[in-house]
Amino acid sequence: MNKNKFLSYFVLLLIVVSILLPIVSWILSALGFDCKSLLSEEGWRWMFYNIPVSFINKWTMLCLSAIIGIGSVVRCGILAPKEKKDINALYLVLFISVIFISALLVSALHPQSPLLSVTGEIKNSAFIHGLPTIVIWCIIFLSAIYAVQTKRTRTIDDFSDIFTYGIRRFSSVIVIAMLLSFVTSCFTYIFNINI
Repeated sequence: MNKNKFLSYFVLLLIVVSILLPIVSWILSALGFDCKSLLSEEGWRWMFYNIPVSFINKWTMLCLSAIIGIGSVVRCGILAPKEKKDINALYLVLFISVIFISALLVSALHPQSPLLSVTGEIKNSAFIHGLPTIVIWCIIFLSAIYAVQTKRTRTIDDFSDIFTYGIRRFSSVIVIAMLLSFVTSCFTYIFNINI
């Protein structure tokens, strides 16, 4: 089974699970299990109120950012064989990376930093929570700089292509992430799980 067929079946499975969840929750609730029914009045209110948040949460957005990042790295040409102009662009990207990492560490490790937690620790701070997304978007930015420096990006369409390539290439992964997010949200509601 090739990768595309597997992803298609996985999308179909998640859609079936999403459709069956309300029915299964109603049956389990009617049988006396300690759970909430999605088909009760409260369940209907929860579903309609939480559907936007259920599909698009922080994990879905992180997945989307990662897909854009992977696409930008592939499309900018940094993984291709290097010529002299590519080496110079690579040095520029490395120089900007060092400046960015240094600035990020200085701002995060300063004792009065707003990126630290309320207790002044790095653990469970805004810095830690935002770091994956910040790193991914910096990679996207650096990929764009590399593409411009190596003249792989000459028009606004080329520039846009760097940012959208991952979404076009891995669109089924975005759908899977959204459906997984919805199913997970429904499970946490049905079984009163705190994540």
